[in-house]
Amino acid sequence: MNADLKSNIAIVLSIVAIVLSTYGGGFGGSTQAEGPEGFLKQTAKDAGISGRTYDKCIEDPATTDLIEEDVREIETLAAAAGIPGLGTPFNIVMTDQQAFPVSGAYPYEFFDLVVKEITANGTISDELFEQLGTTPFDPVVIAKVRGLDTMTDHYRGSDDPQITIIEYSDLQCPFCSQVHPTLSRIVDENPNVAWVYRHLPLSSIHPQAMPAAVASECVATNEGNDAFWEFADTVFENQDQLQ
Repeated sequence: MNADLKSNIAIVLSIVAIVLSTYGGGFGGSTQAEGPEGFLKQTAKDAGISGRTYDKCIEDPATTDLIEEDVREIETLAAAAGIPGLGTPFNIVMTDQQAFPVSGAYPYEFFDLVVKEITANGTISDELFEQLGTTPFDPVVIAKVRGLDTMTDHYRGSDDPQITIIEYSDLQCPFCSQVHPTLSRIVDENPNVAWVYRHLPLSSIHPQAMPAAVASECVATNEGNDAFWEFADTVFENQDQLQ
């Protein structure tokens, strides 16, 4: 083998090595090659957080504590309301007079009817509650519902809402990804509505739910509310990357 040929082969091998290191061994993008962990980190970086800050934050126990506070809160409320089991999404629709649970990924038409009824009349009638298949919380339970806190909550919509939809959710839950655009549309169409996102990761069936929740809190803590929603939107739109 002559010197020129050896040199050319060496150049080709160098180029291949560079390509593999850049694309992670494939041309599907680095987030795909790195699996769920890489996808979450890249999505967080796209939302504005630096890689170094992200790495430090996800190892901080205080970040996990934020998520566990949400879980304890909804478990306590569910026990007080006599709700036997919690699935996701678990929503609470709240006004200054009523609060009631909506468990599951109900369609746009359901939430649209609820919002229109409250906007027009201030409350949901007993007859409509029966049609909706839900029951309002009693005053003791309502007192345990934490309403919107614009300083600490992840929320979209009104700062002073007539109607607050509090969603306890799981970023790996397929039903949560279905209701996500529904609630986004409801908020966009109704200036009297706020949508609050709180965590309920079902780690026993969704192993990436807690890592995703931790990543989202790191984004929120360091980059703010809008960045949190950018992160959540991307994760729900690309939920297959968590497999």
